[in-house]
Amino acid sequence: MAVAGQKRLLHDAVVVVPGIMGSELIDTDAGKVLWGAPHLFRYSARMQLDRFKSLALTDDERAGSTGRITPRGLLSVHEWFPNLGGIEPYSKLVGDLRANAVHPHAVATFAYDWRLSARHNGARLAEFANQHLATWRSHPEHGRHMVSTGEDRPGQLLFVAHSMGGLLVREVFATPGAADEVAGVLTAGTPFAGSVKAAVVLSTGRNGAPWLPREELREVGRTMPGLYDLLPNYRCLWDGEATKHLSAEDIVAIGGDADLAADTLSWQQQLAGVRLRDHRLVVGVRQSTSASLHIDSGEVVASGELPRRKDGVLLRHPDGSPMRQVLGGDGTVCTAAAQHGAAVEIPVARKHGTLMSGNLVRNMAVSLLSRVRGLEELGDVLGDGEFTLDAPEAVRLGEEFTIRLAGTSNPAAANCTVEEVTGSRASVRTVLRRDRENTDTLSAACTLTQPGLYRIEVSGGTEPISHFIMTAAANA
Repeated sequence: MAVAGQKRLLHDAVVVVPGIMGSELIDTDAGKVLWGAPHLFRYSARMQLDRFKSLALTDDERAGSTGRITPRGLLSVHEWFPNLGGIEPYSKLVGDLRANAVHPHAVATFAYDWRLSARHNGARLAEFANQHLATWRSHPEHGRHMVSTGEDRPGQLLFVAHSMGGLLVREVFATPGAADEVAGVLTAGTPFAGSVKAAVVLSTGRNGAPWLPREELREVGRTMPGLYDLLPNYRCLWDGEATKHLSAEDIVAIGGDADLAADTLSWQQQLAGVRLRDHRLVVGVRQSTSASLHIDSGEVVASGELPRRKDGVLLRHPDGSPMRQVLGGDGTVCTAAAQHGAAVEIPVARKHGTLMSGNLVRNMAVSLLSRVRGLEELGDVLGDGEFTLDAPEAVRLGEEFTIRLAGTSNPAAANCTVEEVTGSRASVRTVLRRDRENTDTLSAACTLTQPGLYRIEVSGGTEPISHFIMTAAANA
């Protein structure tokens, strides 16, 4: 039995599964880092386009020969993809888990080629996770902990997954026998019903990277099965007054590949009833998030609105016009698309790419190690925050843009910093003031004069909230 007052730890094996963009990708032959390279701020627009093009799947890769690019560990630097936005490294999360585990070897990270399908990567995850469990059970510290605490069962598996990583964990549960040893799952920002942003990438949407040619960028995205697996599978496409599901023809109309569209629609249907065991579901809230779309000349135009329905029936105002609602989300996944079965939602007011670096979610992940059950056991670490932070995801070098913060009208209640995060450490002085057009909002005008990936961070709420914005030098 555990000593009175001793910190309670279980001897389970943990696997951290990153989201899309969250694994470093290496050119196998050249050993060159294609994704996750430091010093992104030095890249010109042409260099950025070249590296994006290197990620496009070749015909051989489409046919199953996938050795050209190899995943090598979780992302250790900040990265950014047009329309998908920026993402922070996972080092704080992994560090917290290893510091609180029975032994650091109990925690493993699963890197994967996120360009490939969730089905492919989910099969790899199932094999990796069960091998990690077997290795950990044979570790001396596992046996020592069982003896010293009087545990009567061997360790089991815990998954901590971000974004697309949650879809891979769902694949494990869809595979007969693969999830038998899984004791619990924490997912954060997982698009169980997809994300409109994936459709925007396929169509090279309006807010991607203004310095990159749209058609070349579209050709990169349209080759990636993993991107198709993130397409929304709820009624998101406006059809008159209501919305409908995307069809394969709709996906092709926005630039998608017919075979990959058919594959992903079939895959989504097959997994509709799969549920995760002891699932804790973190949902990003309060951020402006695309929830629906319409197609204009082959290009996706996104909207934050969805029609209101009750029991599948469209609700209308007394004048007969359809009711609409704005759901919000984490800036990438709307709240409805992040729901999954009967799992209780834990709201966190953060952006998608920064969910796993915040104190709230990291504390929830650590709580898995002691099998904390129920929200009441987590105490004060929960909370949905206060702020809504809005800014573009990309701007031209030297172009003025506006940062907006909702949730307070008091400039003294929030502090805003803008800093380059990939190496140059350039910073921009920014002062939030009451917005002239909306007195309940603070705003600041900002201009980036050096290329790079910048973090806009606002402190003063439950915890800081961040947003990433990219700008690039002219082609060299």
